[in-house]
Amino acid sequence: MTLPALPITIIFFLTGLAVWANAMYFLGIGAKPASDTAPNPLTSVGWITLLAGLSNFVQAFYIMAARPAPLGAASVLLAGLVVFYAGFFTFLGITEIRGLDLRPMGNVSFAVAIVPLFYWQFFAGGWMFRSILIVWFVAFLAVTATTYGRLMPRVLGLILLATAIYTFFVPAILLATGNTIP
Repeated sequence: MTLPALPITIIFFLTGLAVWANAMYFLGIGAKPASDTAPNPLTSVGWITLLAGLSNFVQAFYIMAARPAPLGAASVLLAGLVVFYAGFFTFLGITEIRGLDLRPMGNVSFAVAIVPLFYWQFFAGGWMFRSILIVWFVAFLAVTATTYGRLMPRVLGLILLATAIYTFFVPAILLATGNTIP
């Protein structure tokens, strides 16, 4: 499947940065305040995540309104998926900024892991997009497991790091270099 490069590239890069920042936090890199009086680094991660979520909303509305080729009417379906993720990243950003309990986000992550799998047919002909759905399935289930103490945070960090690279940065780099996403 060929997707419009501009909005999807913005989505890939900004959301990739948010996933990367969360990965670093869960890996323990820059996760502790620099001093007893320093702010919690998770607040900064939250701002990055919130910006990605809000930007994804803007991109989804653009995709829906412009209906760029070659998607046409199918743009509404893609925009729906982008809004789904935009909501997650917006909610997560707010939760991190406010220092709230992450377990409700774990509950939301469970739904975010499963629902996009129903887009399998939408991405017919695009092996990379389908593999991305599988990686996201694993990543969002890992978020759920971590928030409930069933998976070590560092393991989640590794999963998120791989997710940021493979599902966000690689597709964006492919598009930025004039290639299509296979």
